[in-house]
Amino acid sequence: MLHITHGMAEYGLRYAPTAILLAEKGFAVYANDHRGHGPEVAPANVQQGNLGKLGLTGDNWFYKQIDDLRLVIQHHKNTHPGKKILLMGHSMGSFLSQRYFQLHGSTIDGLILSATNGQPDPLLPFGIMVAWLQMKIQGKNHRSHLIDKLSFQQFNKSFAPNRTDHDWLSRDENAVDKYLADPLCGYVCSASFFYYFFKGISHTLNKKNIQFIPKNIPVYAFAGDRDPVGLRGKGFLQLIAKWKAAGVQDISYNLYKNGRHEMLNDINRQEVLDNLLTWIYKQEIHL
Repeated sequence: MLHITHGMAEYGLRYAPTAILLAEKGFAVYANDHRGHGPEVAPANVQQGNLGKLGLTGDNWFYKQIDDLRLVIQHHKNTHPGKKILLMGHSMGSFLSQRYFQLHGSTIDGLILSATNGQPDPLLPFGIMVAWLQMKIQGKNHRSHLIDKLSFQQFNKSFAPNRTDHDWLSRDENAVDKYLADPLCGYVCSASFFYYFFKGISHTLNKKNIQFIPKNIPVYAFAGDRDPVGLRGKGFLQLIAKWKAAGVQDISYNLYKNGRHEMLNDINRQEVLDNLLTWIYKQEIHL
C-alpha cells in the first residue's frame, strides 16, 4: 500500500487521480491532510477569501506532523497486516518524509520523494530569522506575505513572461488554472509555519542526520529539471549523491527535462505515472 503526504498550501484529495490509477492496479492508497491544511480547517466561506485556520499550524508543527505520520503508518500496519508500506512525499511533504525516514525509516518498506531537494539554501538562516522576528513582533499567526514574496513569488520569475503567479507549478495551463481556482490551495501561511518549516528543513538536510537514513530500504525520487524547489535539478541531484554516499543501497530517480514542480500534473504526467508504477511493481507490494 501507498501513503501520500502532500505539499504546502494544498491537500490530500489533489492526489485523487494518482490514487485512482494505482487503486485500479490493485493498490491501497491513502493520503492525509497536514496540520493547517485541507477542508477540515477551512471555513465555510473560504470561497470569499476567509482563510480561517488554513496555513496556521501551531508551535513545533513540523515534528508534530512527523508524529502524526507515525500514527498513520502504525494504523496502516494494523489494518493491512503483513503488507508492505510505501511513503510518498511531495515538496513540503518530501521534507517531512525525508526527516521521517531519518527518524522512523524502519517503519516503512520504501520511500518516494517528489519535487524534493538535498542542498541547503544559503538564505535558509535568513528565512528562519525573518520568520522568528515576525512571530515576535506581529504574532505567530501573522500571514507572512514577506516570506511568500521572497520565496514562492521568486520561483515564478524564471518562467517570465508570466501568465499567472503560479506558472512554476506546471507546463499544463489547465492544471495551473485549476490550482488557482481552488480556495484550498495557494494561500499565504503564517510566520510560525515558515519558522518551524525552515527549521525542519535545516535539520533534515544536516549531514549528521542524513547518516541515520536506513541503508537497506529502497528509495525512488522524481522531479522536473526546472523545478525551483530542487534548484532546477542541482539540489535534487545533490540529494541523490548524498544519500548514495551515506550508503543507501537501492536509490533510483527520474529527472524530467523541462519539467516543473508538480510532475504528477505536468504535460508528461502519464510518463511520470508509468515510471512510478514500474518502480512500485519492483517492490513486490501488489495486492
